Amino acid sequence: MAINTDLDRRLAAVDAALAQGISDADAGRVKPAEDVFGRLEAKYKALAVKSPK
Repeated sequence: MAINTDLDRRLAAVDAALAQGISDADAGRVKPAEDVFGRLEAKYKALAVKSPK
């Protein structure tokens, strides 16, 4: 069953990504949301200024 095989593969990838994220958080490899959102906001504001309308 190709559909189940693909679904199983995708679910395994999600499980691995979640496990990595939890491991990173447990190890303190995180950044405050305010820092990330501030950086993204500045990036996209700069792109908006450069983008022709």
